[in-house]
Amino acid sequence: MKRNVLFILTLLFSFAMGLSSCKKTEPTPQPVVTTVATGKANASNEFVWTGTMTSSSPLAKVTLTTVGEATPFYLDDSTAKNKTSYTFSYLITGITTDRTIRMDAYAQNGTVTSLTIFVSKF
Repeated sequence: MKRNVLFILTLLFSFAMGLSSCKKTEPTPQPVVTTVATGKANASNEFVWTGTMTSSSPLAKVTLTTVGEATPFYLDDSTAKNKTSYTFSYLITGITTDRTIRMDAYAQNGTVTSLTIFVSKF
């Protein structure tokens, strides 16, 4: 009987230790970008996209791509890199037609946050 009680206590202790060592999985932090959703180009067919991005993981890079195209037309892998808070100002030129632009903010932990803005021609 003593042996059974000791065995049960050992099992309970082992189980309790196993539960206390379990790690909770936290959601992966992603960059957060705050900016306007629409804009209008000036008479020179230019638009300045401004805003702020914050991330609990340092940023790796930011790209701008016209929606519908595969290749980004702008890559920022220097001024945004290694920052957890970044106020940006990107000059977008050549806006001769209405277009939607997607910003992808890449954090160093591998997460990506995308945001789009509709820019109308002058």
